[in-house]
This record gives sequence, structure tokens and C-alpha cells, in this order.
Amino acid sequence: MSAISRTLLTRGGALKCFPSRLDFTPRLYHAATRPQSSVSGVLTSSAGCCLCNTQAAPTSWRKKLRAASPALQRCFAVQTAVETQHAETGDFVQVHYTGTLEDGSVFDSSLEREPLEFEIGGGKVIPGFDDAVLGLAEGESRKQLVPATRAYGEWREDMTAKIPTADAPPELHEGVEVQLSNGLQATVAEVTEDHVVIDANHALAGKDLDFEVELIKLQKPSTLEQATFAAGCFWGPELAFQRVPGVISTTAGYTNGDTPDPTYDEVMYDPKQTDYKQLLKIFLENHDPTSLNKQGGDAGTQYRSGLYFHTEEQRQIAEEVMAEAAPSFEDPIVTEMAKVKGFKAAEEYHQQYLERGGRFGKAQSAKKGCDDPIRCYG
Repeated sequence: MSAISRTLLTRGGALKCFPSRLDFTPRLYHAATRPQSSVSGVLTSSAGCCLCNTQAAPTSWRKKLRAASPALQRCFAVQTAVETQHAETGDFVQVHYTGTLEDGSVFDSSLEREPLEFEIGGGKVIPGFDDAVLGLAEGESRKQLVPATRAYGEWREDMTAKIPTADAPPELHEGVEVQLSNGLQATVAEVTEDHVVIDANHALAGKDLDFEVELIKLQKPSTLEQATFAAGCFWGPELAFQRVPGVISTTAGYTNGDTPDPTYDEVMYDPKQTDYKQLLKIFLENHDPTSLNKQGGDAGTQYRSGLYFHTEEQRQIAEEVMAEAAPSFEDPIVTEMAKVKGFKAAEEYHQQYLERGGRFGKAQSAKKGCDDPIRCYG
């Protein structure tokens, strides 16, 4: 597939491009290769002059057109092909998909909800799903079989545990999902008078998966911006940022300071859809910036309020916004401001924690524009 771009070469050697797709980069003829005294060899019957809107004519009419239209002595139009962008590792994409098992049953589909957003190779989806999207252009689809080794892995006996029924909560029964103390989700696989079997394998472990994927939107990292916030806790602020239109990706992680693993949220956003000021507003609304090294019942320097800028422009905007917000708080704002350094993603079970169910297994919506109250622990 290709888009067509019209390129104008003037007698003075200037080069201008009028692409039909602004996010594409056209391959242009070098100005030095253009004919200096003639337009023969580059005029086409379908090309129109970008300045005078006169259709290019066959070479046999060249002299007559020169006499009739001086504009044609000054310029001519060339059609050039523009390469379509294809998905690569590191790109941010929106994808619709349907996943089926070997028996043809559908285990998941995005067709009745918003497209799935993720960074290719960013670890937010199974490796085989990355494979299915790589190389696609916007609007293209693909069917791909993902083996268990590139999906949720093989089923493992060591991911199960048998505990005495007397030591288990009385409300447990087969099929109930529980969260373990290390954050892993598990399912009650068996309940007898003597024991309860807990299985922490993914429900699709050991299974090959068929995916049909369609690439809805492709964004190169160079078109996006990053912002990093510390609001004392991963979960609630991350969900708040997920809901903001224009936010492409969120990552809970650790950065800045000497204290091991202070909690932060890194936000990747499209500046054409939202801006840093809007994200700062979300930041201020979802924690207490006047509380020093403490948010709610969590205390310690790892729970400090912090703004960590990536650019000088972000620093200036942050200073302005914080100064404007200060009068609305009874106590002084104690948010730390510094240049971001050394960001490290948190453990997988922290990522999109509330969207995936949180502590109590009750998923909260991350839909763009959602204003449902956020339950901090799920």
C-alpha cells in the first residue's frame, strides 16, 4: 500500500511537499536532478500544477503551453510514492482482536469495547501477541497461531498448592478466584473434606491460542511525550491517568532518590490529545500534595509527593501550575520537584492493578472519560 504525495520543484531549486498523510515521510527527488531548461520526462498526464492548478500536458504540447501559460515555465508537479508505516518494536498501537481456542470457542474479544492500547515489546501483552501485530500497517489484519510457549507458558505443577480444608476460609469453593499474599491471582481448583487445591497457573496455560488482530492506530514514540508523577501509591493515580483521553500508556515503577523502590507512575501521552497541564490537574486531584512523606495510612519517604520533569518546558509548566494551585490548599504544598532519573518498572502485579481487579477481584473501568469513583485497594 502507498499514499501519493505531490512534490513541487521550482526553478529556483526550492522543494515543497504537500503530503496526503502528514505522518508519512515522502521519498523526494533531489532538486539537483531536475531538468534545468525543460520539463520533459517528469510531466505526467495526471499531475496538476500546485501553484496555478493547470493540468500537465503531453510533451508535444509543451511549447504551446509555455507560450499560453508563463506559470508552466516556473514550476511543474511530480508524483512520488510514500512508504506506509509498519508496526515495529517500541511503537504504540491500538488493536482490535478476537482470541479463540483449538475447539473454536472465543476466550476473549475487544470488538464490543475500546481497542487494546499497548507498546509493542513493552511487556503489557503476551509475546505472541506482539508477534501478531509486528509488521502490520493501519487497517491491516492478520490471523496468527500463538503457541503456549509464546502465550501463557506450559502448565506447571509447582504453581499449585494443597492446603488442609481446616486451614482454608470456609467460603472457598471450586472456581473462586483468590489473590495470594505475593499479589498473584489463583483459582480454587478442588475442594474436598480434607484439602483445598489452589492453582496459580493462568487459565490459558498450556494452550495454543488463535488470534485475529486488526491494527487500528499506530503511533511512533517520537510523536509522544512522557510525564512522571509520585502520588504516594501506584494504583489509584495510575487508574486516574489511564482514563484520560490522550494517555497512551501508564507504568507503575520506581525512580529518583536513595530510598529503595519509592512508588511512581510513568505516563506516556499524545500531546495532540492532552497536555502536561491536564495531567498535573489529575495528579493534584488524586493525592494530597501537602502531606510530607505520607499518603493515608502509608508513611515513609517512598510515599512522598513528587513531580519529576523530563524537559525544561515541563519544569516551567509544573512550577506555574503548582503556584496557581497553592491557594486552594489550607497547608503548604510539599511536592518535590526534580529532573527524572533512573525509572524502573515495578513488578507485573502492580501494573494496571485496579483495572485487573485489585485486592478484592472487582475490576474498575479504565475507559477513557470514565468518572466512576476510584476504590484505592480494589
